[in-house]
Parts: sequence; structure tokens; C-alpha cells
Amino acid sequence: MSSASDTLHCIVRAPAEGEAWALMLAAIAPGDAVLLLQDGVRAAFQPGAELPPGVSGHVLMGDVFKRGLDPQRIRGFAALDEAGFVALAAAKSRQVCWA
Repeated sequence: MSSASDTLHCIVRAPAEGEAWALMLAAIAPGDAVLLLQDGVRAAFQPGAELPPGVSGHVLMGDVFKRGLDPQRIRGFAALDEAGFVALAAAKSRQVCWA
């Protein structure tokens, strides 16, 4: 990983659905944030879907509910509503979407 960054990485697919998760892990740096949305929210329920130190993880709750997942089983990611998503995006200097 490189020096401190300020990027929001959005994951829209579950880790098992392609290379997006592995590619994102190779690109993130301290100061970045990861947001799980659409089918990417499934990562918040999987053991081993951990982020390195200095990278914050978030999950969009609307997508958790749409998929019928139990929010009590989220592992290591902070819950966000739509307003929280907007605030997080506004706080970061750039965004990258991993699909």
C-alpha cells in the first residue's frame, strides 16, 4: 500500500463474484474508506472480509434490507443510511467503483 490516501472505494459485487474485492484490497491505502452496496453488502457477513488498519469500512443498510440479510450479523463494517452515504462521499476527494 502507498502513503495516506483519501479515496472512497465502492464495492458493488460480493467477494465471490469476480476479482473486484482482491483488486480493491491491492489498491486501498490508509485514510481510504470502503463502502459496500448492492450485492457487495454480502461481504459484511463473510468471515475473512477484513480491511487493513487505517481503512474504514461501511455498509449501505438499504441494500442489506433489500437482500433480506440480518443486520445483527454484520462483521466489522459500520452501518450507513442514504444520508450517511452522501456525507461519506462528500468527505472523500475521489471515488472508485469496483464492479
